[in-house]
Order: sequence, then C-alpha cells, then structure tokens
Amino acid sequence: MILTDIKEQIEQGERPRDFAILFRTNAASRAVFERLANSSLPFRLDQDIESFYERFMVKGMLSFLRLSMNPDDSEAIKNILPSLFLKQSVFRDLQANSILNDCSMLEALTHVKTGFAFQEQKLKRLIPIVRSLASLSPVAAIDIVEKDLGYQDFIKKRGNEGNQLEKGSDDIRDLKVAARSFKTVGEFIEHADHMTAMNAEIKRSSRNLTDSITLSTIHRAKGLEYGNVYIIGTVDGSIPHDYALDASRNGDLLPLEEERRLLYVAVTRAEKNLFISVPQRRRGRKANPSRFLSNLKRRMPNQDLSL
Repeated sequence: MILTDIKEQIEQGERPRDFAILFRTNAASRAVFERLANSSLPFRLDQDIESFYERFMVKGMLSFLRLSMNPDDSEAIKNILPSLFLKQSVFRDLQANSILNDCSMLEALTHVKTGFAFQEQKLKRLIPIVRSLASLSPVAAIDIVEKDLGYQDFIKKRGNEGNQLEKGSDDIRDLKVAARSFKTVGEFIEHADHMTAMNAEIKRSSRNLTDSITLSTIHRAKGLEYGNVYIIGTVDGSIPHDYALDASRNGDLLPLEEERRLLYVAVTRAEKNLFISVPQRRRGRKANPSRFLSNLKRRMPNQDLSL
C-alpha cells in the first residue's frame, strides 16, 4: 500500500526525494526494503542498516539451512558454533578432523571433544537432522532448528548480542514470514543471498543519488525534513518499544518518555503529509496501536495526518 501510494504520487509530479519511510528499529525494515528492491522506485538506504539476512541470529539460523545443502560450507560452520556453545577455536579442530577422517566439515562435528558427554552426544545427533533440512519447506526447517537443535534456547540465553532494541526472537519470527514465500530451502537461501547483495549494492550506488526515496531509522532522520513521511510499525511493542513498556511496568517511566519524544521526532519530519502505518498483527498476535497516537492529533492540529 505504501509503495503504491508513493508511486502514484510520483506519477502525479512529486519527486522521489520528497518521500521518507521511517522505522523504529533496523529489524522493521526487511519487508519494505525487499519491496523497494523489487520495484522500479529509486531509493537510498541508511548506511548503518545491515542486511536483515546478515543479522547475528538470522545468519546463524540460515547457516544450518546452508549446511543441509553443502556440508562443507566452512563459513556456515563458523556461524553455527555459538549456538552449539562451542568456541571459534574449535573450527581449526574441525578442519583437521575433516582431513584426517576424510569427512565433511559437518560430519567432523562428531569428532569434537568437549569434555562433556551430553554435548558430544548432542553434536552426533545434530548431523542427520541438519541433513534432513534440505528436503523440507524453509518454514519447517527453521522450526526444527529452533526446537530440535536448541536454537530457541540459544536465543533466550544470548539474546541478540545483548541489544535490548533488536531482539533475536523478533528476527527469527520475521525470518519465518519471509520464508513463507518459498517452497524449498534452496530457493530461500538464494533469495537471502540476493537481498544481501542488493543491500550492499544499493548502499554503494545510493551515495550519489540526489533524487530518491529515503529508507531510514527514526534516529538517523533527526534534523531532516521531507514532504511526505511514512512511519511504519506504529504499535505498542515497536514504538514504544518492548523494553520501554517493561521498564514502565517496573516503575521506570523515563524510557517511555524517550519513546514518546522519538515518535514526535518522526512525525515532525513531515513538511506536508504524514502517514502512520499501524499493522493489525505483531508476532502472530493482534497488535495494539501505539498508545502515543491518541494525543498526536491534538498536539499537531495543522498536520495532514493519515492513519
């Protein structure tokens, strides 16, 4: 809907540079980035926005899927070691075991000695499960890695590298949403690689673009103004973010006020028109519109605001 609206306005004479799509966290950008990447609309990407498929938890999950198709993928092996609670130094042992035992890097996991029998048994059980993933749908494969290979527990223990705003569990939920569009693991991996390459290429080429749609976090848009601004994901849990809601329930209202100010920053980026996207569902459940929206129209009576 957002891209259709922007395209229609550009066809009617608006310039691409007059549009900005803003979001609270980097994780929220995946869907709109992929739609823009597959459209003919020119857009520029905030240089700080990493590819969704390069995010820590997503990369680890995809690495299990990659190994199901290529058990000698050394980069994928490196990426799964943290979720197996193995140090990166183990990688050298895997390389040696692969050569000594004439087996794949994946199979070399069965020769790892950790000093813990339960962990070594878990590594042995992992091999046939990973092999089986290639024959499943991407969503089914992700579910198995989560539940049968302990990735869910890893996320709970590690989070997304300690970042309160960018939760690994949110990333995996969004990965499943993306995976639903593909029938095979191979197709999905190909898509992820293509989008990662597109992310890098658009960052490189957009540095010189002067007439393009801006895709940015709210934080990075401070001090900038656009004729038309779209704020996506304006629901409780996104803005205000979950961490601010948790803090307020524990009596700390400061993070909630910071979130309120952040939304105000976003809405005041619009010179003419403001469009606020309120998705009906979040994390598979009914979403509640941001609690800040009720006061927004009263604070900005002269703003052309659409919800």
